[in-house]
Amino acid sequence: MEKTLQALYEEDWIEEIIGVNDGSKDETGKVMEKYCDQVIHFKKNTGKSAALQAGWENSKGDIIMCLDGDLRGSAVFSQRLYTSLVENDSDMVIANVPAGRQSGRGIFKKRVQAQIYKKTGRHIQYPLSGQRAFKRAHLPLFQSMRSTGFGIETVMTLQALNNGLQILEIELPFTHKEYGKAVKGSWHRGKQWLEVERCLWNYGKQH
Repeated sequence: MEKTLQALYEEDWIEEIIGVNDGSKDETGKVMEKYCDQVIHFKKNTGKSAALQAGWENSKGDIIMCLDGDLRGSAVFSQRLYTSLVENDSDMVIANVPAGRQSGRGIFKKRVQAQIYKKTGRHIQYPLSGQRAFKRAHLPLFQSMRSTGFGIETVMTLQALNNGLQILEIELPFTHKEYGKAVKGSWHRGKQWLEVERCLWNYGKQH
């Protein structure tokens, strides 16, 4: 996480960095204080959805960017997210994180792709990517979402498409931590899958 923040801190095109310490008991908060313009501290873990929404609420820029904390030095490629949003007639830009050798088999990703297509008629290549930027004008649309944990990206995409927003997907050479195919990796993907399925179920009931 520190390498990611350091890489972003050294970029002069970024106007504001907001870090959300989601109940971590280690040195996470202190590291964020070193590099971030603003740090939001949660006393206990609330999940990715609540953490992102807290960051959005405290942001000031016309363009809001969401980035995972494990991108390390590759975080510098996020500038292309920004320029793609500015230079194209798009409301949201989603970037791919290339799958590594330790990634899963993609069954979960295909499941989410199929559900998004069923609900919107649109095929999205990177439905689970946390690397995305959107225009502040659409913030109320995303703040009104009912999502939990890792399901937030899926619900963001559904909200955007079903409200007529234009989504652009791009390839970027991001790298991130891989959990592998062993027990730890399977547990992580299982938790992610469960949270996404819960969000899809709730979204279906609302719409």
